[in-house]
Amino acid sequence: MNAEIIFNEFAKFAESNHHYYTFEKHGIIEDVLAFMGLPSKKFFGASSVVHADNLETLHNFLTTRASNEQLKYVYDIAKGYAKTPEISPLTDCGGKVFVSMPMNKEKCQYVDEIRFGIESALKNTGNIPYFLDKDSHNDNIYVKMLDEITACKFLVADLTSQNNGVYYEAGYAKALGKTVIMTCKDTDFKNRHFDIAQVQTLSWKNADELASILSQQIRQSGLA
Repeated sequence: MNAEIIFNEFAKFAESNHHYYTFEKHGIIEDVLAFMGLPSKKFFGASSVVHADNLETLHNFLTTRASNEQLKYVYDIAKGYAKTPEISPLTDCGGKVFVSMPMNKEKCQYVDEIRFGIESALKNTGNIPYFLDKDSHNDNIYVKMLDEITACKFLVADLTSQNNGVYYEAGYAKALGKTVIMTCKDTDFKNRHFDIAQVQTLSWKNADELASILSQQIRQSGLA
């Protein structure tokens, strides 16, 4: 995909909106940045100047780090094929990082290591982890999971033990245009599903290494 062409199409679309020039008025640029977990500048002075700065943030992301799903998502918005999903203010994961990982210790002996490593990395980079199994609720778990992923800043998926639920959650997040960072225990790395064999996945030996390499990836992705 040609990221520059996609960005230009989106920029023309954004600049055609009257909110682009309305004093201190958020628009589609800020909505897309927020949905993808990227920061936007606050409004001081002319709104068009702030929008232009935020467009540059989006440009840098699209041309250096965006996945094909994210590029397609931005293009579809520019062409009117899609709109930014509405995020319910009632979700618990808004602005947090959805952690998708195996939870059953009988099927995965590394549950505690995974949780500790990911949680440490997120806190070290100024992020807040969200674990669905730690959230008390009375809702339909499937519906709640979809809502929380839609609201999250980005998603971290650990593929250790090849849990089908983790693959589903990661796929759903990618389809939404969310950034997904995948990790996997080194001893189980070769067992990853063939569909994602070419997708970057961080291999780790212990919880400390998981925390270290994940922290580095988050910072390199501009999500710290």
